[in-house]
Amino acid sequence: MNGLRRAILFDRDGVLNRRIVGGYVLRPDDFEWLPGARAALAHAHGAGLICAVVTNQACIGRGLVSADGVRAIHDRMLAEAAVAGGRIDGVFVCPHRPEDGCGCRKPRPGLLHEAARTLRLDLSASVLIGDSPTDIEAAAAAGVRAIRVGPPPPDGVELAAAAWAPDAAAAVAAFLR
Repeated sequence: MNGLRRAILFDRDGVLNRRIVGGYVLRPDDFEWLPGARAALAHAHGAGLICAVVTNQACIGRGLVSADGVRAIHDRMLAEAAVAGGRIDGVFVCPHRPEDGCGCRKPRPGLLHEAARTLRLDLSASVLIGDSPTDIEAAAAAGVRAIRVGPPPPDGVELAAAAWAPDAAAAVAAFLR
């Protein structure tokens, strides 16, 4: 055995919490859990999986909130997940704007590789749950299975090698089947 662990990597906005259309979660009070998201974290943790969040947060690079401000949002997220029986083992943030061309901003796989190094993950035995094409592309680039959550794709539209589930809870259940 290689000592690497299975994990579920969660995108944040649109997967765990409500996405603010045209804006950002800038304060802890802006973070609103999506239905079933805390249960998804609890289910994954109860199954012995590592759970991590991999999230693009260009609001930092745009100067709308500091890195400490985003950490405060994540501290609240971690605490509320724990109260619900879940556990988030790591939060990995890309603070850059899309035009910065960094290697950590999804759809590039840098955040997923950082999570794998830090948490000793077997990406080939793990899954990324995301809601956007950039999440699915990052998963493919890192060799991770992907499940897209949100509205079902229109008839005849392929999901580029990703499965689909309506929400994080259903995605975790599908991965654990």
